Amino acid sequence: MKLLVNFKRGLAQISILLFLALISWQLIHRPPSIPSDVYQYLSSLSPALVKQCTQEHRISSSISYEDLLSIRSTLSEKDAQRLIDQLNLRVPFSALNWGSIPPNTVKTVQRRCGILKQYTYYSPNKYRFPVKGITWYEDSFGADRDGGKRRHEGTDLFGKEGTPIVNISGGCVEQLGWNRLGGERVGVRGDDGNYYYYAHLQSISPFLVKGRRIEAGEIVGSMGHTGDALTTPDHLHFGIELPNGQWINPYPFLAVWQYWGEEGQSQ
Repeated sequence: MKLLVNFKRGLAQISILLFLALISWQLIHRPPSIPSDVYQYLSSLSPALVKQCTQEHRISSSISYEDLLSIRSTLSEKDAQRLIDQLNLRVPFSALNWGSIPPNTVKTVQRRCGILKQYTYYSPNKYRFPVKGITWYEDSFGADRDGGKRRHEGTDLFGKEGTPIVNISGGCVEQLGWNRLGGERVGVRGDDGNYYYYAHLQSISPFLVKGRRIEAGEIVGSMGHTGDALTTPDHLHFGIELPNGQWINPYPFLAVWQYWGEEGQSQ
């Protein structure tokens, strides 16, 4: 009788431990939560406005670039300029006199400023444009593929076969080689946690190894039409997957990164 009681007790303890282990595993491997307003805001920013704020920041370097962009992307020209005039007088962002601007609008500006500081896609020259040469592209994210069976989860950048493709930000090589859709492809886990996907490559840089660190601007391969792009013009399929598994539209970011590259070449 005592043995049976001890057996049941031990079984109950093991069951509790297994349950706790399962809960812990789920918590550790649960995709990180990303507030819904983050990419809604980032994707709404026009390259023209980003360029404008870049130029303003260059002239008035004492003003935070994130302050400028969050203010100009939210407020009217009149209200924005009044705040920027204060910033030019070295008034800290946290001490601005918002005047008659509604409190909810003030909170929106502050929230957007925080987003820009945490998600640094628009920070000048932090990211690189992936194609090192002449290219053309348009916003095709979400377009039908395979007769509507799936959606396009990236941006296609067209150019000449063999055009060098470079890594857009520092990170670690996570995937390398052939798959059915992407053909010769490279996947990089960026320092920002995102997965950057370079597909349909003609060739992959021989210096890349899974697990190896790769910096922004390093060659990942050359433009081609491998995988399911065999019958299409040469292009790079570039994708961005967030840490939570969501694929987002790269197009707004590419337009700004291309501007950074062109600006650097003209200096």
